[in-house]
Amino acid sequence: MNRLRYIVLVFVISFISLSEAQEEIKHYNKKNSIKTWYAYNASGELGSCTIFEDKIIFKSPLDSNNEKSISTVFIEKRLDDRHMIVRNDDKKPPYAIIQVIKTGKSILKMAPIVKGISINSVEKSFKENKTPNWINLTEKDWYTEKQIEQLKKAPGLDKLTRDDLLLSMQWRKPLSEKIQQYLKDTKGERQFMVYRFVNEYRNKKLVELGYNPYKFVEYNLEKQFEGDEEVLKLLFEEIKF
Repeated sequence: MNRLRYIVLVFVISFISLSEAQEEIKHYNKKNSIKTWYAYNASGELGSCTIFEDKIIFKSPLDSNNEKSISTVFIEKRLDDRHMIVRNDDKKPPYAIIQVIKTGKSILKMAPIVKGISINSVEKSFKENKTPNWINLTEKDWYTEKQIEQLKKAPGLDKLTRDDLLLSMQWRKPLSEKIQQYLKDTKGERQFMVYRFVNEYRNKKLVELGYNPYKFVEYNLEKQFEGDEEVLKLLFEEIKF
């Protein structure tokens, strides 16, 4: 009986904590006209991000009622209108400088720039070292609620045309130099990230073209473009430089 009471108590506390965080976001947004931004992860799940004066609250996946779906990053210092020092107690090292750029009205681009053990260490590194030319490869695009609603109605990869696929796969010219520098800076130890960069470039390009590449639909590009050597080569060739 005592164990049952303990389990119920833990569940109630977790539910209250989650509800309080969600209510805090709603109240702050209403009071300060702050938007909550939304983004898809690699699995196609939708998450949210709300930037307060002193913290950033992330929730992923958005439809989860698990307390662990919410994480808080504290804003320690704003360096300029694009860069801020943040602290995440769940990460090691806990401090980082993130770059936040708003493009137009519907997209917020966020990327980590420097990581370190203290505010002073990350700020010193940021001031003394040039930001790598490949940093935008790590950017995550966050969309407004209106843009997300449009994406939900957009066609998925099962409706992808040949011309749009070919256009979305022309990554070599814009990315090659940056990827090669990234591999050099990371001493070739993160080769797996290359495929992630290329895939994310394709997805962002498809969003621009009016698709939702994250949509849960049944598709098989190899079958859709069976016999098309040009397309299949772009889809499945090994990435080499």
